[in-house]
Amino acid sequence: MKNLLLAIALLSTTTIFAQEDDFFSTGPIPPKPKNYAFFIGPRIGGDITTMTQPNECNLYDAAGIGFSGGVAMKLRLGAMSEDSDGGTGVFGIGLDLKYKQNNVKTIADDNLSLGYFEAPIMAQFYPFYKNTKMNSFYLEIGVDIAALLSKNPDLMTVQPNNERYDLVTYHISDLKGGDIRIPVGIGYTFPKGFDINMRYYLGTSDLAKNMACKMSSFELSVGWLFKVGK
Repeated sequence: MKNLLLAIALLSTTTIFAQEDDFFSTGPIPPKPKNYAFFIGPRIGGDITTMTQPNECNLYDAAGIGFSGGVAMKLRLGAMSEDSDGGTGVFGIGLDLKYKQNNVKTIADDNLSLGYFEAPIMAQFYPFYKNTKMNSFYLEIGVDIAALLSKNPDLMTVQPNNERYDLVTYHISDLKGGDIRIPVGIGYTFPKGFDINMRYYLGTSDLAKNMACKMSSFELSVGWLFKVGK
């Protein structure tokens, strides 16, 4: 009987120490999964630009075609479900750093061509994030800071068809150094990172004090976005 009780005591003691070893184990702790994803890659596109008329005459004649190119970045937050990877949620933030050329046709001898460095910052919304196939379809709205880099020609002289002026001359060298634009758009990112995007940029300020024209443009672009990190 004494031997049986001794055996039970030894077995209980061994079990307790084994549990303590498991509790104080210093083995590697698996990393907590990220609840976001960051993407970056090149983006190129083409744009169609329109312009409002100045006060003096009907300078603007027709829309012109330009191009854009640069780097696109995107931070997507949340997850589609508890078992999904991070970066598949309902909200995201987009940022582009790019060069864009805006061209319009005029009734002057030369057409107007302006080159801008643009930094559109976009708030993105994924309305179908619960749907596996449509998870990466997004709507977006934001603000675009545009800095003027190039302008052509130096002067534009117009003979208006009115009784107020015989000739009107615009000094393109006097144009403002930038513009604030309001972009709205839609887009879709395919599983391998190919992204297609359409945006409309609404110009909000006059090109110059003596040239009360606002430029707006429609842009279609494609990008290749790579996920950074795991």
